[in-house]
Amino acid sequence: MYNAALRSIKFDATQFDPTDPVAIANDEYAKGHRPYGVSVADLGAIGLGDQFKGTQSPVYTNTEDHIHLSRCNPRFVFDNIDLDRLMTAAINREWQREDHEPRRGILLMGPTGAGKTTYFRERFARQGIPAVEITWRPEMDAVDAVYTREMIGGDIVLAPAAIQMAARGGYPVVIHEIDAARPGQLLGLNEIIDTGIITIPETGEVIHARRGFAVYATCNSSFVEDRAGGYAGTRNQNASVLNRFLKFVFEYAPMEKEKEFILKNFPSLADTEAAQYAQFATFLRKASDPLSDGLAVANQRKRLSLEFSRRNLLDWLGMIDSFAYLKDKQISVPKYALKPVYTAGMPDDEIATVEHLFDVAFGLTPSDITA
Repeated sequence: MYNAALRSIKFDATQFDPTDPVAIANDEYAKGHRPYGVSVADLGAIGLGDQFKGTQSPVYTNTEDHIHLSRCNPRFVFDNIDLDRLMTAAINREWQREDHEPRRGILLMGPTGAGKTTYFRERFARQGIPAVEITWRPEMDAVDAVYTREMIGGDIVLAPAAIQMAARGGYPVVIHEIDAARPGQLLGLNEIIDTGIITIPETGEVIHARRGFAVYATCNSSFVEDRAGGYAGTRNQNASVLNRFLKFVFEYAPMEKEKEFILKNFPSLADTEAAQYAQFATFLRKASDPLSDGLAVANQRKRLSLEFSRRNLLDWLGMIDSFAYLKDKQISVPKYALKPVYTAGMPDDEIATVEHLFDVAFGLTPSDITA
C-alpha cells in the first residue's frame, strides 16, 4: 500500500532558498524535467512512529504509481533506533551536502533473514522514495549494473541497468549481496558511488546523477571478511569500497523487540504466547550463531547449522494458522509446522535439539539451558 499521508504533503517554496537542492528539484518537477516532487516532512506525522516525531526529512511526492516505489507493510515495526537515526542522517545528507561533497549510502551487514532488505524497502516507501534493487551475482561485471546490451532489429542497443536508472531518476539504488562481487569489479564503481558521474565508453555519453541518487547495499559477511565462514560465495572486498559507505551491523532483534514484532504481525496472539515464540526464536539464534560456541543445554554445547531468520519466524507462525485444524488430532501444531519451515533436512540430533529448545521455551520441560 502507498503511504497515504504523503498525499497531503505540498512543497512550500517560501520555506526554501531558490538554490536549495529541494527547491531546484521542485523547479525541475514543475518544468517536466523530473517526474516527481520533493518536500520536507515530519517523519512522525507521516506514520513512521512516535520515535520519529519532530524529525524532518525529505519525502518524494507524486510517486504513488512509480515502478520503483515499494509498497508499505502496515505491520512493519521500526524497532532499531540507531539504524533509524543513521538512515535519517543518510537521506538528509544527500539533500544537504555541497555539490563537491561525496554521496554516501548505507551498507547493512548482518545475518541472513534479519530484515536488512525489508528495512530499506519500508523506510524508502514510507517517505515515497523509489529505489532500484539489484542482487549481485558472482559472474557479474561492474558494467552489468550500469547498462546492458540488447539486440533490437539486428542492432545492439545499450539499455540502462539498475545504477543508471537510479542515477537518471534521482533516487537510491540498493545492491543486495554486494559481497558476492569479484573485488576488482566493485573498485570500478567507486567514482560512481562518490560522484554519481557515469561515463558510457561505447558512446562517450556522460551522465550526471540527479540529486537523491545514492548507493545502498546489503551483505551477510563483514564485507572485508566472512568471519562466520557460513556464507558460500561471499568474497573479501577492497577496503576502499567499504569506505564509500556509512556502515551498520544489522543483528537479529533482542527477545523483547521480537515479541513486539510478533504481536504486530499476529495481533490475535496472547502476550504470553508471543513471549514464548520470541524466547524460542532467541534460543535457536544463539544455538546457530556461527560466531559463538553454541548454547549450553544440559551441560553440553549444542549447535544448529541453520539460522532462524525473521522470514522463518513469519512463515512458521503463518503455517501454525494453516495447520490449526490438527489440534483436534492431538498433534502439537507448532512443532508440526516447524518441519516444512525449518527442520526438514536437518540431522536427527539437531532436530532433537530444536524440539528440546521448544519444550523449554513453552514451559513443557524444566529449563536446563545455562547460556
